[in-house]
Amino acid sequence: MTEIKHYLWLSQILLFSLLIVCCLIIPSVVIRNGGVSNFGNHLSTIVPYILGFSLSIIFLCIAAYTLLKLNNNLWRMACLLLILGLLNLLVLLSTFPRHSSWTYSDIHDDIGIVLYAYEFLVSVWIVLKIKTSKSLLFILIEAIGSIIGLLSILKIVHFLFIGQFVGALGFGLLLVTIFPVIIETRLAALVSKA
Repeated sequence: MTEIKHYLWLSQILLFSLLIVCCLIIPSVVIRNGGVSNFGNHLSTIVPYILGFSLSIIFLCIAAYTLLKLNNNLWRMACLLLILGLLNLLVLLSTFPRHSSWTYSDIHDDIGIVLYAYEFLVSVWIVLKIKTSKSLLFILIEAIGSIIGLLSILKIVHFLFIGQFVGALGFGLLLVTIFPVIIETRLAALVSKA
């Protein structure tokens, strides 16, 4: 179980730390109405952007594999992580052609919306499973980020990056702190049945 927690932490720490590197290289994306994907369109930030997403995806997949290795009955939770990895991969891959046409831009935006909706649904499920002050705080952080992102898309405020970052941070905190508790609870139930 420690191994799975380790992989989940690595997936989030690497993603966020490399996005922070991107922020330090091009801080204007943070303060203008730019989203996270804008880092994928600048030569100076493309490497940390690709690395952040790629390493996060790899460690999510390793965590899913490790879950299955631990107990095949945890396949639903492994699928949850694999779907998360797949959606992140689609966001990453759709970053690059998005400036070539409105169609690709719309596809990229729609994939991003699906990713954030999926993360929010997973977060609600996590909080319903383990309702603590910490899990409620983390989903509140995610909701605040989502509201900021929505208001930015509607052009009411211009903090899309901040909304995306804060929302993803809330989700990431749920993923690394509360999701493992759900896994441990499920594993204990499986062991007691055996």
